[in-house]
Amino acid sequence: MQIPPSNIFNYKKTKEEFISFFLKNKIIIIPCIFVLLFVSLYFFIDFSNQSLVAHDEGLYARRARLIENTNNWFSPPFPYPHHKTLGSYWLIALSIRLFGNSELTLRLPSILSSFFCLISSYLIALKITNKKSALISLFSLSSMPLWIQYSRYASPDLPFVLCILLVILFFLKSLNSSEYINQYIYIMLSGVFISISFFIRSYMVFVPLIGLAPFIFYHLFRRENIFTIFFCTGILIGFIPTCLNLYFSFKKFGMIGITALFDFARKQAVGDVYFSNLILVPINFIYLTFPIGILLIILLVFTRSNSKIKYPLLTYCFPLLSLIILLCMSTSYPHYYIFLLPFLSMIFANYITSYSFRYSFSRTTIRYLLFIIILFVSSILLFSIINYKDLVLKYTYGNVLIFYSLTSVLLLSYFTSIRFLLDLKFLSYNLINFFYSIIIPQYITLSLLFNFGLLGNPNYKTKLFLRDDLVSSIVNSNTIYLYSVDSKTQTLLSYYLPSFRVVDDLKGIVKYKYLITSSSSFLENLEVKKFFATVKKFDNHYLLKNISK
Repeated sequence: MQIPPSNIFNYKKTKEEFISFFLKNKIIIIPCIFVLLFVSLYFFIDFSNQSLVAHDEGLYARRARLIENTNNWFSPPFPYPHHKTLGSYWLIALSIRLFGNSELTLRLPSILSSFFCLISSYLIALKITNKKSALISLFSLSSMPLWIQYSRYASPDLPFVLCILLVILFFLKSLNSSEYINQYIYIMLSGVFISISFFIRSYMVFVPLIGLAPFIFYHLFRRENIFTIFFCTGILIGFIPTCLNLYFSFKKFGMIGITALFDFARKQAVGDVYFSNLILVPINFIYLTFPIGILLIILLVFTRSNSKIKYPLLTYCFPLLSLIILLCMSTSYPHYYIFLLPFLSMIFANYITSYSFRYSFSRTTIRYLLFIIILFVSSILLFSIINYKDLVLKYTYGNVLIFYSLTSVLLLSYFTSIRFLLDLKFLSYNLINFFYSIIIPQYITLSLLFNFGLLGNPNYKTKLFLRDDLVSSIVNSNTIYLYSVDSKTQTLLSYYLPSFRVVDDLKGIVKYKYLITSSSSFLENLEVKKFFATVKKFDNHYLLKNISK
């Protein structure tokens, strides 16, 4: 069948017009395509393979749902004084109200906060360095394993980081704005987000604020008093939700409703500083920020930056002071360090875009160090996949093909990146190309591993148990009583079960219709055997039915 000449003409004309349009607007179209692909990696999710991580995700989910159900957005709905301000749960509770109960709903505030954090950190990097460094810092931040994990985690960590970044961004905007009215608005907004960050993360906000203090005070003291007044006004305005929360907490529980906040912070911060912290933190830093952390350490040791960076009190002093405080705390978890990651990526981007070697052997040393590191990481990954096939089969939940495909892509990217280190023909190497060849496949691979539940899904069996037809019909129409259930499973069941009660006493237990327990001694009790029969078992837990009724 021949195509009519008119159709051929129209096809050629359309093709030419499309190509012409693309070439004219490629500066806009290509970034838009990239953004769409970037966003899709957050939402291309297999919902059947998602479960909450206990304890934190389960606790935040349960408390947020309680706030949403009771409509107590300022007054604590808990039966006892709470150790956090309610802002920790607000965004998750609002997401539940708008979109219902699901893992995506609970994680949506972190997902959206992650986007805005990346935009804010890019804008901050533009003011500190240049466009090229800002773009590399954006890629660096988005590819860090710790950042990818908490961008899909139901917690207030990413909203808190966003508030800190907005404090800095608006403060910088007030310094750079040419119009006085804009300067006043920006400096006030900076103060507002200081207070909001306290409402979201309580006393944890003091760590970054102490780190920021030299930068903020230095610039406030150099300006007229009116800027300090507007800054303090913003802080007072932002404290309104916190004041309401503390007022209702005091009204309900008395003074302990307020002191509970301080007591929790004191326990986390004050105490023995263990030497193990000084060892574990650097190790966590290296693998949770790979490859950025190790690359930055190598660059700091063997090179010096040639590009001038603005606001050194912000770029260097802020993360250094914050890091010292975190290292001195008696309790320190990896997610406490997330607010430092944007500035880690900025420092790294500044070094990798323009540097000179400190020593005559720096060039060769960097080349072979990176070569050894990449081979070491690739070997460990390959060895683990080959020698732990049983664990792979157990934890991939039927997605073995996806797991092996994605890990193959990651391994291939590591191996192919070596060509940028060993360009023997020209006796040179390109660290920026080496960097891109690793972090882009790593971002895609780790994102998809989280999306398909191959990472960040340790309680899949609990979710699978609840999805069972028989079990779901029981739990959706009955109150389930929990007796001697381990704390992590109890946290998850407290969220997933529509109606539940925790019982601690065997007295009167025969009156309960359905019971979940993980106590083997309870099951061996003769009285229990007489009244209860096992409906379903998962791991070490049992769903029991009262057969006497």
